[in-house]
Amino acid sequence: MIRIFYGALCALLTSLLFSSSLYAQAFDQQYQAWKSQQQAHDARLQSSHSNDYLAKPSLQANTGPKVNINTATAKDLQQLHGVGEKKALSIVEYRQQYGRFNSVDDLQKVKGIGPKFIEKNRHRLAI
Repeated sequence: MIRIFYGALCALLTSLLFSSSLYAQAFDQQYQAWKSQQQAHDARLQSSHSNDYLAKPSLQANTGPKVNINTATAKDLQQLHGVGEKKALSIVEYRQQYGRFNSVDDLQKVKGIGPKFIEKNRHRLAI
């Protein structure tokens, strides 16, 4: 009786070990397939330098015609990066109250405009 029990126990343990081994092999195969897909995807991303959508955007990414800050309307000024209706109206009102800007850097005299704004838009600003 003990031999039968021992034989059944050995058979059960053997089948469990065999089935867990098969499961581990299947898992390894799935992992290897996933890993090769990821490596192929990474290689495609590295080879397409022109489509670096994850790269830090250029400060001059917003290209367009130059905007003369002494003659531009509020609508024209809204074409600049970071200028909405309120900021455009502030620029126009400042210009009407104090006169023409002598340099692009004079825009910093307008409330709400700082050096970062000037640097982001310098390539589009004209006097």
